[in-house]
Amino acid sequence: MNVYRSDNIRNVVFLGHGGCGKTSLVEAMAKQAGLTSRIGKVTDGNTISDFDKEEIKRKFSITTSLVPIEWEGSKINILDTPGYFDFIGEVEEAVRVADAAVIVVSGKAGVEVGTEKAWELCERYHLPRMIFVTEMDVDHASFREPVEKLTELYGKKIAPFHQPIRENEKLVGYVNVVKMAGRRWEGDTSVECEIPDYCQPNLGICREALLEAVAETSEEYMERYFTGEEFTEEEIDAALRENVRDGSIVPVTMGSALECRGIANLLTDIVKYLPGPSGKEVIGTAVRTGEVFEANYEESKPTTSYIFKTVVDPFIGKYSLIKVFSGILHN
Repeated sequence: MNVYRSDNIRNVVFLGHGGCGKTSLVEAMAKQAGLTSRIGKVTDGNTISDFDKEEIKRKFSITTSLVPIEWEGSKINILDTPGYFDFIGEVEEAVRVADAAVIVVSGKAGVEVGTEKAWELCERYHLPRMIFVTEMDVDHASFREPVEKLTELYGKKIAPFHQPIRENEKLVGYVNVVKMAGRRWEGDTSVECEIPDYCQPNLGICREALLEAVAETSEEYMERYFTGEEFTEEEIDAALRENVRDGSIVPVTMGSALECRGIANLLTDIVKYLPGPSGKEVIGTAVRTGEVFEANYEESKPTTSYIFKTVVDPFIGKYSLIKVFSGILHN
């Protein structure tokens, strides 16, 4: 079993409106990372995270489930939460232990009430976040409309990373807005391609939104932006790395869970841009002395942990999910 230090761990909560595609997205990520050999379907009742009998029967998530995925030398602990408001307690327990969030938006339904509620939760718990627009393989799906609505709601911090390339209502590739380079999917891989002319109008909107988000991060960049000076790819990337982690930039990317497209990009972006647990300040209390100290995920300090969920399973019995904030927890 691989051992991961806190710098190589990402605890990410998946949030969004009920039925927006969170569980299907987790399935695609598990398949992409080699955790499973097939993509389960909510309608078939064979997904990893919706394993409870009631979830299989009702075909939606009722409880928060944890799915660990290994990617590029890091471990991503995905907390797949229910989208329906009746189960908000399950959502809040996951948000409390997450270090970042992915807000999932349906490319067909667009920004919904649950999307806005998810954003409010991230604000309340000061979670860095990214947004993934899924179902881009569906007829009449739109990436532009969610980006415009998100920008209208949350301002210039919204930064589109990708622009879809669609042909005959099918998702066939994407444009990397940072690099301004196109890629087309061929089977399980993608190859470089020319950016189609019909993508240029929407690409201009996405590129402008990205540059505005970068410009907002410093007075120097703002001045350069207003004088018409271009940012280099390295400057954009450095600004994104720093400011996504403090929540002042929110990336927007897209793909298809059903066709497993854009999933590798999402996994890479989570590792690259979202913070690990060690970036947070955590206060602990020594049980024996009552001393209050800064835990901050340091192994040398007394063990502090938080039990955020207890599950009773008919096959393996009762177990608890624990987040360790300092020290070492032994079996």
